[in-house]
Amino acid sequence: MKLEVFLALRELHIKDFILIDDVTIKFKEGFNVLTGETGAGKSIIVNALNVILGERVGIDLIKYGKEVAIVEALFDRVDKFLLEKLNNFGIPFEQDLIIKREINKSGKNKCYVNNTLVTLNTLKNIGESLVDIHGQHEHQTLLNSTNQLNLLDSFAKLDDLKEKYRLIYNKVMQLIEKKNSLIMSEQEKQRRIEIINFQIKEIENARLKIGEDEELEKERNILVNSEKIANNIDKIHSLIYGEELTTSSLSNLQESLKRLQDLCNIDNSLEETFKNLQNVVFELEEIANKILDYKEKIDFNPKRLEEIEDRRDLIIKLKKKYGSSIKEIIDYGEKLKKELKEINQNEEEIEKIEKEILELKKQLKEVGLSLSERRRLSAEDFEKKVINELKDLGMPNTKFKLEISQIEKEDGLLEINGKRYEVYKDGIDKIKFLISPNVGEELKPLSEIVSGGELSRIMLALKVILGEADNVPTLIFDEIDVGIGGNIGKIVGKKLLEISKLHEIICITHLPQIAAFADYHIFVKKEVKNNKTIIKLEVLEKDDRIKEIARMLGGVDKEIALKHAKELLKSNK
Repeated sequence: MKLEVFLALRELHIKDFILIDDVTIKFKEGFNVLTGETGAGKSIIVNALNVILGERVGIDLIKYGKEVAIVEALFDRVDKFLLEKLNNFGIPFEQDLIIKREINKSGKNKCYVNNTLVTLNTLKNIGESLVDIHGQHEHQTLLNSTNQLNLLDSFAKLDDLKEKYRLIYNKVMQLIEKKNSLIMSEQEKQRRIEIINFQIKEIENARLKIGEDEELEKERNILVNSEKIANNIDKIHSLIYGEELTTSSLSNLQESLKRLQDLCNIDNSLEETFKNLQNVVFELEEIANKILDYKEKIDFNPKRLEEIEDRRDLIIKLKKKYGSSIKEIIDYGEKLKKELKEINQNEEEIEKIEKEILELKKQLKEVGLSLSERRRLSAEDFEKKVINELKDLGMPNTKFKLEISQIEKEDGLLEINGKRYEVYKDGIDKIKFLISPNVGEELKPLSEIVSGGELSRIMLALKVILGEADNVPTLIFDEIDVGIGGNIGKIVGKKLLEISKLHEIICITHLPQIAAFADYHIFVKKEVKNNKTIIKLEVLEKDDRIKEIARMLGGVDKEIALKHAKELLKSNK
């Protein structure tokens, strides 16, 4: 049963890029092949794909005489893993995914995913889930030790056990982070407690009352101006009651009242005026008495003024340290008490967290060791399958080994058999794919293999074995035929066809034995137009495809080459 290909590359649009004016390449589900004479520009297509996948670029990729180069790619459909990634980056998705990259001579390059401007790192992160390019100088996810671990786990069907491990691991990490946020050194803790206690004592000893500062300011103002107040009161009193040898305001009003009373005896219409004046006299007498009472209460006390000044200075100092008002100072004091209580409670909280961590570490160790054991049990079978595939691919003397190890660390999270080990989100293991392609060579990490042909065939072998375990939908094999002959090329072609049932394959090749297996054949050629070299692409079908396979076969006799090409295409159907 053929599996659905998720987010496979459907179109690649390239404009003003190196030697390309404006071209749109359509790809199909299955096995796509690109052929052409040496130097025709097939590698430019791979360069354009690298641009889409987030590789760093320079202005040398812009076509001569142009200001901006544009590369766009269309992918269709989506899987839940990439959909989650897009959601995390805030990128909208409906049905298709369109990635666009603009390379500008000004250096202001731009990356878009579904019309959303993204950073280069974001584009690279998304690109890793879309396309895997296998070539001598390209990025390859299978060289990453984490991906190697994931591939082994998929082969061994450990996803459920690994998910169980991750849940425990995440809980442990969260608790450790919480514990670390609560912990402070004993010296820092004591220093902080001393500061808090001093500040609390300073605020409490002040015995502050809300509004006290306003009352003190009012009383201070009266005491400071007591002499002026007394002089004014004396003057007011003398103006109302008069001084010796002078006539007072009150006595004049009283004389006026007496005369007005006499007039009322003559004309009673003045009685209301008389009453009004009588009220004025009464009120003036009351005012004079109140002023005298106020004067008696005013007592200039230098000692009290000194007390007020001292209290006022204390409040000003506390405001500078703890708040702009008395209320803020009091509130800050309560906050300090709460912090002191929390510091003391932290000890109990830390102890509780440590017990939880200890229990979870036991579970983590149990599941981690189980994961490690399952990996070791599957490793031998995995190794045998890889070696068998490589024999088919013309590497009969290859040795392949999985190195599974744990990293000792003095402060490692888990203790196993008296030693401490580092742990990771996927288990306690580190994995390396080791290989020796030739007799007499020592096993080396896969990442150190320098031959592009060997590396491509190793990747191909792994792809065949892992099948649907690899979630990257589009696989690109650049010059996979380097260093191999026609017979091995036919085997490689069969392998690619087999993988194309699970992944979209795009293969650049010089071998007709490989090209003949393809479902979709694209021919790349250079042309000179208006004294400029440009690259053109053509989809080959039927006779045109036979001619291209014949050209790839070479030979002097064209008729024999055409006959051989027909047979090659027919035998691969």
